[in-house]
Amino acid sequence: MSVFKRYFRASLTQAVIIGFVSFTQPGIWSAIANLGAGGLQTTGTANTASAVLFGIMFLLSPFCSVFINKFGVKPAVVAGTIGFVFWSSGLYLNSKTGAQWLVIVGATTCAISASFLWVSEAVVALNYSTDGTKGLFVGIWQALNKFGGIISGAVTLALNRNTETAGGVSLKTYIVLIAIQCLGLPVSLLLAKPEQIYRPDGKKTKSNITNDTFIQSLGKWKDAFLKKEVLCLLPMITFNLWYGTWFSNYMTHHFSVRVRALNSLLSALIGFAVDILLGIFLDLKIKRSLRARWSYILGVVLFTIQHIYGFYMESYFNKHPQSSLDWNDGSEYIKAFLPFQIFKIAGEIIFNWLYWIIGSLNFEPSQVVYVSSIIRSFESLGQCFAFVVGTVNSSDMTNLAVSAGLFWLAVPSGLYVTWKVSDEVIDTNLIDEEETIEKEPEDDKVEQIDIHRDSKDDSGASV
Repeated sequence: MSVFKRYFRASLTQAVIIGFVSFTQPGIWSAIANLGAGGLQTTGTANTASAVLFGIMFLLSPFCSVFINKFGVKPAVVAGTIGFVFWSSGLYLNSKTGAQWLVIVGATTCAISASFLWVSEAVVALNYSTDGTKGLFVGIWQALNKFGGIISGAVTLALNRNTETAGGVSLKTYIVLIAIQCLGLPVSLLLAKPEQIYRPDGKKTKSNITNDTFIQSLGKWKDAFLKKEVLCLLPMITFNLWYGTWFSNYMTHHFSVRVRALNSLLSALIGFAVDILLGIFLDLKIKRSLRARWSYILGVVLFTIQHIYGFYMESYFNKHPQSSLDWNDGSEYIKAFLPFQIFKIAGEIIFNWLYWIIGSLNFEPSQVVYVSSIIRSFESLGQCFAFVVGTVNSSDMTNLAVSAGLFWLAVPSGLYVTWKVSDEVIDTNLIDEEETIEKEPEDDKVEQIDIHRDSKDDSGASV
């Protein structure tokens, strides 16, 4: 293998590629959403569009897993880079002319592409890495997702630095972000197939492609769904991101455009740092069970403090209404804005912990695809319900209460899985090439003896 292919097809190079694709697609999507309902003056249309998007993803993700196990990971990643741009274009058109139709159409096309990308990028993160690099692989993938937010957040803040009032973001913002999203398709073509991954230890990654029929694939999806560990993780998968809907409304209702732009930038910077540091921690030479428990407990504690402070700020704004709080407003701005930037660590810890835990459960490559689709499907279901609640209910206090209650309902089952994590490492997605080569000559010799014996028996029978 050439030096170029050796480095280009290295596991961590592929982590950078899938991370860059994630940066151009959901990374830019999140950056726009972090402006507060996509920068719209009201949250109704944005929440409706988001509910449509995540509702479709919940239904479509299982079928995407069947597609991936039939045709491979790479085609699914490529398909996942097409639809996001229409969602961004819908927000641009809405901001320019007030038209709402492309927002909903864009949410639909985005949902189809996101279903493919969200499942396939999780498969890449879990199947292309070994146990010793799984934490860093997930960290790089998620950190580069945030890198999209760093760039777009910086651009957005620069374009809106003089906008001290509430309202929509500059139209130039959407043009820049749409241009970045268009880079996703050519970059996705650089992704290698699992069996092409180069590893210094000489081992190869198993392919996830199977010859199962559509019905057989759905049956195996059901089997993966019914595994006790997966069922116990579903509540946390479903409710972990629910909090984000309340926070998006919180930013839209109480802060100026440039503060929302700053929030987008800080969210990405904090997420980037936490993803890398947690990835390194999860790969330390410490017992795997301890890494799982420490990271989970830290995430739960921080999430609890985050919700409590959220209740405090909602009570404060009920008594002291603010619709365009800005960084010129001194201590009130600091109290309402800065603590939530620190609390964002909690969501990043829980999210990365979920993928690391699932990657540590020793699933076969084809099973990883089904489990990944279950993760993404129920993650989408949770966000769909969160946006529905945000649309039909005008009370931010109620939305926050629902978020806190559901999160704590999910804690016990997640704790159960955490305490079931084994310290024994079984790398199920690798092929031992040397073992295969050693066995082949013996198998051929046995086969030749059997053929010779059969030949003699046939001769005797004919006589």
